[in-house]
Amino acid sequence: MDFLDAVLACPETRTPLERADEASLAALRRALEAGRGRRKDGQPIPSFDGAFFAQGRRVVYLVEEGVPNFVLAERVELDGPP
Repeated sequence: MDFLDAVLACPETRTPLERADEASLAALRRALEAGRGRRKDGQPIPSFDGAFFAQGRRVVYLVEEGVPNFVLAERVELDGPP
């Protein structure tokens, strides 16, 4: 775990985030392709190269072009863990 992982927290609950590894990213992509997730604001889910899980892996904050996006309205909400 690096320093960034140790200090980042879910902006809504203030609980620790879990950085997605390659296997988790693959599972997340499969879940999204199956229609099991949506952005909170209803907009299309953008391409992403990483993710942080929160709230029992039911909420995902995407990393887009290397930049983590922690905007609450733009988070992805899943029907269940990927």
